[in-house]
Amino acid sequence: MKYHVEISSVAEVEADSAFLRMSQVTSLEQASQWYAGLLKAIASLSQMPKRCSLARENDYFSKEIRTL
Repeated sequence: MKYHVEISSVAEVEADSAFLRMSQVTSLEQASQWYAGLLKAIASLSQMPKRCSLARENDYFSKEIRTL
């Protein structure tokens, strides 16, 4: 079964900011590799997302919040 993975706009902004900061202290190539790995990890959640444990803040949300 495939699951739909939804990335919040806040998460997108934070990932982009992390990429920009990383590219300033490392190389653009390393930052790009990190970002590609992040996107791959996020995409992997469409298969077997329950392999990840529930996040500590899960009880505060109406949907499951998991940590990867």
